[in-house]
Amino acid sequence: METCTLRIELESNSRTTAALMAMEDHYCDEGGWAVYPLHGNRDVAMVSLQGLDFGRYDAEGDAYVIDLLNIVPADLVDCYLED
Repeated sequence: METCTLRIELESNSRTTAALMAMEDHYCDEGGWAVYPLHGNRDVAMVSLQGLDFGRYDAEGDAYVIDLLNIVPADLVDCYLED
């Protein structure tokens, strides 16, 4: 399996917080993930996850990330390859 690192931006809510905490083994940074203010009253959680399946990401795109994190599509703000 070829692996990759993804930069993922999510709506900050209890569902995405639980998802990110469950992915602790894949954090790139020691700090894990961070929450930043977005326009309006929205906050976004940003994280880089390593060791993810590039083949599935290449074939399924956002659907892979949504399934991996067990979130709903509206939670995913942005996702892109880092390496």
